[in-house]
Amino acid sequence: MQREKNMNSELENAFNKELNIIKNDLYYQQIERSVGGIDTLLRFDMFYKPMEILSGDSYSLRKCYDGKIVLFLIDAMGKGISASLTATSSTTLLNYIFNQMQHSKNFEFKTWIQRYIEYIKEDLLDNEMIAIVFAMYDRATSRCEYASFGMPAMLAIDANEELIKAKSNNMPISKYTEDFTINSIDVAHMKRILIYTDGLCENKLTNGEFYKNYLYEDFKQSDCITGFMKLVDSRVDDKQDDIAYFYINSVSLEVAWIDKNINGSRYEVDVLLQEVRQYVTSFGADAKCASEIVLAMSELLLNAVEHGLYGLSKEEKAKLIEEGEFDDMLDVLETKFIDKKISVKYFVRERAEKVMFIARISDFGKGFDVRELRQLVLNPRSFNGRGIMIARKLLDRFYYNEQGNSITIRKYLNINKSLTQSPLPKGDNLTCKIF
Repeated sequence: MQREKNMNSELENAFNKELNIIKNDLYYQQIERSVGGIDTLLRFDMFYKPMEILSGDSYSLRKCYDGKIVLFLIDAMGKGISASLTATSSTTLLNYIFNQMQHSKNFEFKTWIQRYIEYIKEDLLDNEMIAIVFAMYDRATSRCEYASFGMPAMLAIDANEELIKAKSNNMPISKYTEDFTINSIDVAHMKRILIYTDGLCENKLTNGEFYKNYLYEDFKQSDCITGFMKLVDSRVDDKQDDIAYFYINSVSLEVAWIDKNINGSRYEVDVLLQEVRQYVTSFGADAKCASEIVLAMSELLLNAVEHGLYGLSKEEKAKLIEEGEFDDMLDVLETKFIDKKISVKYFVRERAEKVMFIARISDFGKGFDVRELRQLVLNPRSFNGRGIMIARKLLDRFYYNEQGNSITIRKYLNINKSLTQSPLPKGDNLTCKIF
């Protein structure tokens, strides 16, 4: 029994080590950009689910000093310890090279890949190969450079809802790899992009078919990573391989928002929350769903008031609570900052019979270092942001801007049709068809 406990503990430590080696500079973040004069949000979501603790799949997502976004997704040959060693050492090496180039502010995409290949091929066996894709997004030009070594075709949906495939442009990396090709594509008007390992395709359905037969259809029908995950789960009951993919989507801000500006008083916050409850209920949201939205927004609004409007640090708040002076201080600060406002925008949208609530809360304070949210993934037990933990549990997704003073949330509504009072706005009537 003790040996089994020790083994479970070692496996948990091994998985935590894998997560620590992986770097994601965009956990719970979205990139704000303008395309053709239209303000948009760019989201880099990641799904990573190894079949076993030791995985042959790995990745990292990095933000460069000049604003470029760099990523890689690796699928090492084989399974078990051998594949895991290759994937882990590759991830460590690639992040180390990136950090060096980042520190000296001389990052060059091709050089990054070249240095990795030069190092890693010396340790590959004669019959060993690595499938890996590298990509770099330049927000200044809205172009994406990529080098794919034996990976499945990257998928994209363009402005006309057409499916585009970008096939691998290099053979898998082996100890004999010398040169490679980098291609560039314009992604300014791409609505969503899927970059994945072949584990996603090779899982079998209950009828014996491979999921790859449905991948394109599900990607076209999805409106965000949550929707895509639900479609995959509805088909694949028992996953037989590691699954890892980036789901990147672009979202227009030109939508039919209900726009509110409130001060930090508890009265105005309560009034707004009641309006939100009535609003989602009018679209048929059941009581549980409406309550979850209101509770999550309550926590996030309190964060915006306390830290954004009032400028309280976590340490100051903790000290006030410990000394029993927090509520009295809030009364003082509420009067002092009565003229400061929080922006709250929200709306409900239907697409393909799915109804989603979206809201954006902005406090215009100095924000915070969003990289702190990495602890939500690596060590949630040590994360001390109560409001964020509650929001994570109750919502489908949330994203901060890079400054950390604006958060966008979304949640699919559980609809009780007998409660529906208002006609749902159709996706075709909105500038933004996906959110």
